[in-house]
Amino acid sequence: MAAPLYEHLKNYAAQNRISFAMPGHKNGRGLRSGLVSLDVTELPATENLYHGSEHMQKANALLSSLYGSDESFILTGGSTAAIQAMICGAVKKGGVLLASGDCHVSVINACALLGVKIRFFPKDLDAEFGVPAATETVKDFLTPDVDAVIVTSPNYYGVCSDIKKIADECHDASLPLLVDEAHGAHFAAYDIFPETAVKYADTVCHSAHKTLNAMNGAAYLHLNGTLIDRARVKRALTVFQSTSPSYVIAATADTARDELKNVGWDRTYRMCMNFRDAAAKAGIRVLDNDDKTRLVINFSDYYITGFEVRDILSENGIDIEMADLFNIVAIVTPSNTLEEMRLLWWNILEIAEKAEKKDVNIGTLPPPACEETLDPSRVFAYEWEEAELERAAGRIACDTVVPYPPGVPVIFTGERIRREQIEYVSRIAEAGGEVNGIEDGKILVVK
Repeated sequence: MAAPLYEHLKNYAAQNRISFAMPGHKNGRGLRSGLVSLDVTELPATENLYHGSEHMQKANALLSSLYGSDESFILTGGSTAAIQAMICGAVKKGGVLLASGDCHVSVINACALLGVKIRFFPKDLDAEFGVPAATETVKDFLTPDVDAVIVTSPNYYGVCSDIKKIADECHDASLPLLVDEAHGAHFAAYDIFPETAVKYADTVCHSAHKTLNAMNGAAYLHLNGTLIDRARVKRALTVFQSTSPSYVIAATADTARDELKNVGWDRTYRMCMNFRDAAAKAGIRVLDNDDKTRLVINFSDYYITGFEVRDILSENGIDIEMADLFNIVAIVTPSNTLEEMRLLWWNILEIAEKAEKKDVNIGTLPPPACEETLDPSRVFAYEWEEAELERAAGRIACDTVVPYPPGVPVIFTGERIRREQIEYVSRIAEAGGEVNGIEDGKILVVK
């Protein structure tokens, strides 16, 4: 008998690799012991996680108290389930959701499932690093047909938007603000981090596993105010999550909250600032982002791509969270050690010293987001066919094309494909990036 997935993962674990990727517990180092014995189901002795569980209610109340929400929930279906519930509670079928151009693919999929139209407001790019910049305002895009706004903050690169100002603009228009703060669950730990969006937004989601000591799938959902239909949100949570939730995942979400302020984020912050100082002295550029524990290291000064740097580090036993054409992204948490940070630094320094220098030239930047209002649910019902990506300009996309990570769409379900999108996706694939939605050089389009 064979168990190929199990055997593959066991082999991975046996290598004792260094992780600067998700989950935050770093290959189990930050998790509490005895988790396997907690894998139970709904029994009189264990309660039901979704239906009035006394202990789950207490855990949710502690979660709400920590983040300062009106109401909070532990989820086991990741931020994807949270985003689905958030949109369900904010926009009725046929309504319009205004979204940032760097939203996660789960936003598009949720709109398709819920029959919600989606419109994007443009995102500026940091020309030096080629990453999405902060959103400072949405006021000019709040047209009368918009029902809610969703913003990603921080993004994958640790850049935060002005959530307080955006929330004020939305509330002046009596619109709810939804914030995908999946990468900012640790912001509540210390004032060295940006303010959590829970202070200002109507609903916020956190992926606890991204930076905290929680297992994959652990997430938090927070609700505030009266602009969100809380009854619809709670009903949506039972629709979009499994009827057999993982008690183990829920338990790690609970313990991650319990230890958030006591696991040493201040030490982690100092390690990252020391890394940044060393990089500056060596002439290696690191993005000056809002979350200083999210290290975005840029290689556009060299004849080497971020994908190639990722592969070199991987061969040396170091896993980073993601790469793009110009950068690598390392997620540092309290479960990372000083020795691991030193090894990362010496590897980065060696790569930079061996790479050939060039004039700063970012080159290919992500294309702007679609400007039309899309109705992904309609396209899901159309007949589709495969088309060669190189010949798909002008066709209507039936799938979302997403470099993963970070999971930010380049081609959106329901939009007319543009030549600049094809060129960018092709460049990503040729450079070694993983692109979901393209299979053997083909994309699904309306027949």
